[in-house]
Amino acid sequence: MANTHTKQPRLLLLTITMMSVIGLVASDIFLPALPNIVEHFHISASQGQSMLGNFLFGIALMQLFYGPLSDSLGRRRLLLLGIALFSVTSIAIPYAQDFHQVLLLRMLQAIGACAGITLGRAIVGDLFSKEDAGKVFLTIFPVVGMSPAIAPLIGGQLSNAWGWQACFIFSMLFGLALIALILTQLSETLPPTRRRPLSLGQVAQAYRTLLGTLRFWHYAIIPCVAYSVYFAYIAESPFLLQAQGVPRNLIGYSYISLSATYVAGNLLARRLMPRGHSSDQLLAMGYKIFLAGGVALLLATTLLPHSFPACIAAISILTLGNGFLLPLGTSGAVTCVPSLAGSASGLMGALQIASAALTANYIGQLSQHQPGRFGIVVLALVAAGFVLFHWLGASAKAGQPASETGRA
Repeated sequence: MANTHTKQPRLLLLTITMMSVIGLVASDIFLPALPNIVEHFHISASQGQSMLGNFLFGIALMQLFYGPLSDSLGRRRLLLLGIALFSVTSIAIPYAQDFHQVLLLRMLQAIGACAGITLGRAIVGDLFSKEDAGKVFLTIFPVVGMSPAIAPLIGGQLSNAWGWQACFIFSMLFGLALIALILTQLSETLPPTRRRPLSLGQVAQAYRTLLGTLRFWHYAIIPCVAYSVYFAYIAESPFLLQAQGVPRNLIGYSYISLSATYVAGNLLARRLMPRGHSSDQLLAMGYKIFLAGGVALLLATTLLPHSFPACIAAISILTLGNGFLLPLGTSGAVTCVPSLAGSASGLMGALQIASAALTANYIGQLSQHQPGRFGIVVLALVAAGFVLFHWLGASAKAGQPASETGRA
C-alpha cells in the first residue's frame, strides 16, 4: 500500500519518521543551552522550563484541531502549512527581543510542529491495520526514541560553538528538509471518498464517540503517563544534573543512555510480537518494567541523591518500559475506531502532550529541585498509570467492544 502514496516506499517511512520526531527535535534541542538562555534573558530556572511547557501546550491544543481538519480536508495540504509555520518561527526565535516574545514564538512553533506529529500518526492509521500499524510504529519509534538523545547532543555542540540561537536555526533547516520530502515524495493518503464533512457537530460527535469508548481510553492513557514521566525528567534534568556535578557542556551526552534503553525496549517488543505475544500482552510487560523503574528512581534519589550513575540507571529502566508503552499504546488508540483515525490521533496526542506539558511546567515547583521529592513525584505518576492501565483494560473487556462502539 505504501507504493501508492510515495515514489519510493522507504521514503514514506523516512517522511513519517521525520514528522514524528519534529516535535521532539524542537522541544529537546535547546535543553543543554537552557541555563545559557536563563542567563541571557535574566529569568529564573522555573521560567526557563516554561519554554518546554509552553511548547507542549501548543502541541496539545492544536492536535484537537488538526485531527478533524485532516479527516475532512486531507493530510498533505495541512502538513505543508504546518511545517512551513514551524520553519518560519524557528528562525524568528533567535531574534526575539525579550522572553515574552520567545514564549509566543515557541507557541507558534508548536502549532506548526503539531501538524507533523498528528498527521504522521493519522497517515499510518490510513494505511495499516492495528497489528500492522503496531509494526510500523515499532520501526519508527526507535528513531523517535533516539531523537531525545541526538537532539540535545546536537544542541549542545551547536550552542557551545555558536550560542543557543544556533539550536533554533537547526530546527528551521530540519523543517525545510521535511517540506522538500513532502513536496517531492508524499501524495495524499486520505481520498475524498473517505473524508468526513467538516462541521462543529461532526467534530463534536467524533470526539464524543472516542471519549465514550473505553478501549480508546485504555490505550490513550498509556502514552499520557509515559510522556508525563519522561518530560518531568526532561524539564528537571538540566538542573538536577548540574547539582550532581555534570558540567554544562556534557549534559547533552547524558541523554544517550536513555534513548539507548528506549530503543532497546522498541526492538525487544518488536522481536517478541511475531513470537505469539499480542500487543496487549506486550503492554502489560512494558508496564511492569515501567513500575520497576519508578521504584528504582525513588530509591536512587533518596538513598543516593547526588549520584549521577544511580539516577541515570533508574531513568533508563523507565525508558526501557517506555519502549513498549509508547508505540503500542499509540497504535491501539489510533486504530481502535478505524473511521476516526485522524480524530483519534488528535485527541490522543492532545491528552498525551497536555499531560507532559503539565508535568514539565510544574515539576520544578513540586520537586523544589530536590532529588528525593522528584523521585516521589515520578513514582506517584508511574503507580497511578499502572492502576489505570489494569482498571481500564478490565473495564473495556467487560463492556461493549470498541469496534461496535465506534460504529454505533
